[in-house]
Amino acid sequence: MNIQVERLSAVIDAVATRQFYSNLLAYLEGFFAFDNAIVYAFECNQAPRCVMKSEKENSDAVNRIYQQGAYLEDPFYQALNGGAQGEIFTLRQLAPSGFHQTDYYRNFYQKTGWQDEAGVLLPLTPERGLGIFFGSVRQAVGVRYPNLADLCGALTLVKSVARLHGEVVAADAPAPVIPPMDSVAQARFTLTPREREIVDLILGGNGSQQIAARLYISLGTVKNHRKNIYSKLNIGSQAELFSLFLTPPLRRTA
Repeated sequence: MNIQVERLSAVIDAVATRQFYSNLLAYLEGFFAFDNAIVYAFECNQAPRCVMKSEKENSDAVNRIYQQGAYLEDPFYQALNGGAQGEIFTLRQLAPSGFHQTDYYRNFYQKTGWQDEAGVLLPLTPERGLGIFFGSVRQAVGVRYPNLADLCGALTLVKSVARLHGEVVAADAPAPVIPPMDSVAQARFTLTPREREIVDLILGGNGSQQIAARLYISLGTVKNHRKNIYSKLNIGSQAELFSLFLTPPLRRTA
């Protein structure tokens, strides 16, 4: 039996186990030559979740920069959200002109040590996608073209299996206990995920310039978000924002 068929069978057999993503990477090793690999789950209006990491040199601190906002400028993430035609890409295909001068490169990518990257982008549902990224710190990521046609065909099956794995994991997770919302929770509920992120940074003592640097957005964008936050919360100053979110709620006495 062809080794790739055996490895693909191992991916399918592991669909309901914690070995699913490690088996998936083992299968994809037959198509890419790489030093490091990382798998992210992308969900609508949420920061990406790292579900598998096989890196020799990259640190968790560097990956947190990606999850905290750098991912929004990632050419692979933009291709996934933009409905790019195809599922297998290299950084050379997607990187914009002047990539090495971009904030994304200077503030995040060069910290990874990666010199090249290839990715498999799998849109699973309208709200969820999977990104499997392969990096090399010394040379270009090799794509084994003689087998590429086999991979393109197999990815149709891989997408179905990955979709099923996500559903199985979600079904096995305990149902969350949702307490009644207090006034603070109700206030946060009116905000978008990005606005809540900015509120948390403000409450953490960050100014607008620092927030712009942390989230890889312009200072003007931060100011627009702050204006929208104040409008939604019916407040007019940062002091009122602190008062709303940091003042303990009054407790009723018997």
